[in-house]
Amino acid sequence: METKRIATEREYNDALTRIDQLFDAPSGSQEALELDELALAVNQYEEKHYPIEEPDPVEYIKIRMEEMSMKAADPRLPSPQ
Repeated sequence: METKRIATEREYNDALTRIDQLFDAPSGSQEALELDELALAVNQYEEKHYPIEEPDPVEYIKIRMEEMSMKAADPRLPSPQ
């Protein structure tokens, strides 16, 4: 199978639809290989057209604490020294 680059938003949306159809493909099958190829192409397209900036480290910690339902005074957190 030849890796195809995604060049347009239409191709991107078509690839996402196809990925959804192939999501439960049996490992090692032709469909699973197609799924892998599409996932790589979609990832490349998204990195170029929808880049995600790295969060500020402090903001990342706050987000992670919120995900874990933690507060700044949580005893699970190490105390500042």
